[in-house]
Amino acid sequence: MRIKDEFRADDLETARAIVRAHPFATIVTAGLRATHMPCLLDEAGDGLVVLGHVARADPACEQLDGPLLIVFHGPHGYVSGSWYGEETIPTWNHVTLHMRGTPQILEDPMPVLRRTVDHFEAAVAQPWSLDRLDDRGRGMAEYVFSFRVAAEAWHAELKLSQDKPPPEQARVLAGLEHPGPYANTPLAAAMRAARS
Repeated sequence: MRIKDEFRADDLETARAIVRAHPFATIVTAGLRATHMPCLLDEAGDGLVVLGHVARADPACEQLDGPLLIVFHGPHGYVSGSWYGEETIPTWNHVTLHMRGTPQILEDPMPVLRRTVDHFEAAVAQPWSLDRLDDRGRGMAEYVFSFRVAAEAWHAELKLSQDKPPPEQARVLAGLEHPGPYANTPLAAAMRAARS
């Protein structure tokens, strides 16, 4: 994937922040099987390391013994050419992270499942727990593979109009923050963060 220098994010913490904020990933196998599952950042891992799981019934599961491409999508959206003061083409702004690595299949899927559920349930007033299922939770875990992937390579792109002069960036922000079909508060927030 070609990334203009203005959009390239080379620091590890940016990549880790994308995974934390946008954990729903597209997982693509070497045989071009794709699935979509939440992946969590392994905070204790060195570098960029994620934990995830795939249902055994998913065709992608048959190819977890080889390299994977895992794609995390942050905020993204259309930028109308009408928002610019100068004549130019429309575009699509986005935050994305691609990581490549070969998964390590974990013998017991339960710790990753528990960690995933606990991570997302922590945000609700009365968190649900796998413990409520007693032995049924362990039985359900037999239907998934859990894995850990340490990135062998990765690249992050924050395409947020950094290649435009400040007045044009302001016009794009106004377009994203104005009510209408392309209003996009999360994308505007990402642009503002990139400008600071």
